[in-house]
Amino acid sequence: MSSQAPGVLMPALEHIEGGTPSCPDWCRHGIEELLTDVQRVTGAYDDAFGAPNMKEATEHLESARETLRRVWPEAALETDLLIRVIVYVRAGPFRSATLRQTFGAIYLGTESVESTAAAFEALLHETGHHSLYLRNTFETFLTNGDTMVTHSLRPEPRPVAGAVHAAHVLARMTYGLTRWAAEETAPPEVSERRDNALDRLQRTIEALKPAAEWTDRGRSYFDDLLKWEQELTDARDG
Repeated sequence: MSSQAPGVLMPALEHIEGGTPSCPDWCRHGIEELLTDVQRVTGAYDDAFGAPNMKEATEHLESARETLRRVWPEAALETDLLIRVIVYVRAGPFRSATLRQTFGAIYLGTESVESTAAAFEALLHETGHHSLYLRNTFETFLTNGDTMVTHSLRPEPRPVAGAVHAAHVLARMTYGLTRWAAEETAPPEVSERRDNALDRLQRTIEALKPAAEWTDRGRSYFDDLLKWEQELTDARDG
């Protein structure tokens, strides 16, 4: 099966092994920023950093892209349009990240490519960050984005704007995993990841309800997110 969407001619997705001499300057700068954050949060040492097994990682990633194209083609097309480079990084507990200054690239840790289901979830997660960063360029959803709040993706307090990003990507992850879990051939890991993502989505939304101060466009966005959460909960419990 071709990895290209019908009628869309896109350059091939580039796979980069992080932390190697072949890593371009923009990639090295991005990784340095990520690893500084990992060291700050976890206290990990430099020798904990490197790259995962590239053959296995890229196989899982490409399999995830084909699965996404089958179960949610609109999301696959969005990924094809927004994501041009995958940077693979091994850095202790680091899982995945998007940096606005390297828009179009996503950074994936070992846990995010340890299986096809993990890579599928990571693609939905990081493409979601890209899409919301792009949308926020043209729309303002919050009037108190810098207010600190604790949400389910981060143990330490983060700005409300970050919690909105968390809810946005968790909704995408849950929806995509729900569609895949509906297939009889889906591995049990898919349902487990869906349930975990939905639980974190519900907890993140509960944290946002008293904390977020919305613009009119933001309130409309959040109302849609609440409806999506309810539909996903009903689909799981039904």
